[in-house]
Amino acid sequence: MDILARRLTIITLLMAIFAIMLAAAVETDYRRGTHNANGKLVACSAPQMCRASI
Repeated sequence: MDILARRLTIITLLMAIFAIMLAAAVETDYRRGTHNANGKLVACSAPQMCRASI
């Protein structure tokens, strides 16, 4: 029973590491896609400092 518990622990830890790495890759890809703001409407808190992007 100890061997089975050890194996399940190792598998669970590997799955957790994989999930964290996958989440980081998805977040990086999402952030990379949001940098291009040309042609998009963007809310501005101070209208006098806003510039239109075309």
